[in-house]
Amino acid sequence: MMMMEIALVTGSGRGVTLPASCTGKGVYIRQQGPPGRCGVIELILEPATSWYSPCTLSWEVTDAQIPIRFIDAVISSIKYVMAEEAFDGDYLSGCRIRVVNGAYHETDSKVSCYQMATVMAMREALRAAGLYTPLALGDA
Repeated sequence: MMMMEIALVTGSGRGVTLPASCTGKGVYIRQQGPPGRCGVIELILEPATSWYSPCTLSWEVTDAQIPIRFIDAVISSIKYVMAEEAFDGDYLSGCRIRVVNGAYHETDSKVSCYQMATVMAMREALRAAGLYTPLALGDA
């Protein structure tokens, strides 16, 4: 297993800290006609030891779980969720995002599948931390 840490550099704005560890799992599987779609990712968000630490991504999966070529899709999807209006800040400060599990299919896994799965996992984890509150229909 290849393990790596990447600092997620964000722009200025209002940073929020993670109050406690939380997990999120994203499963995007569609099997209607060939080829299918398959992307599964599990994330753990942990507070860093100091609030002023950069937000980092820790890639802790094997190529059999999620090939490294999908890391850009994961990073862009994390940034996408943090740019949504439902996220309670502009960026996470002092947070470690660990990619700890996933699933890959040689034929059915595509970049778009990992983008969708990562968005689902980040929203779930941030919701558990109280930092993501989607607007109800009609509130806009």
